[in-house]
Amino acid sequence: MNTPLARELGLEVPLFASTRSPEVVVEVSRAGGMGVLGAIHLSAEELDAQLTWIDAHIGGKPYGVDTVMPMNYAGRGGGSGHWKAPRS
Repeated sequence: MNTPLARELGLEVPLFASTRSPEVVVEVSRAGGMGVLGAIHLSAEELDAQLTWIDAHIGGKPYGVDTVMPMNYAGRGGGSGHWKAPRS
């Protein structure tokens, strides 16, 4: 099966697989789908190491990285840790 989105992303099959395993990301992408690394649990250093490993093993195939931009977080200096979008 081929879809417009799969063609636009250069995929052979319209399959997306989100995982915390860089090995699974590589295997899904090399098989023609889109492997997506779930990265919210990783530090910046761990993310860099996993992306370096994926790049070395994926053979130029496309892949994704899933991150989250939190609305608030502990440790934000000088405040409650709650972020509010600026009003336009």
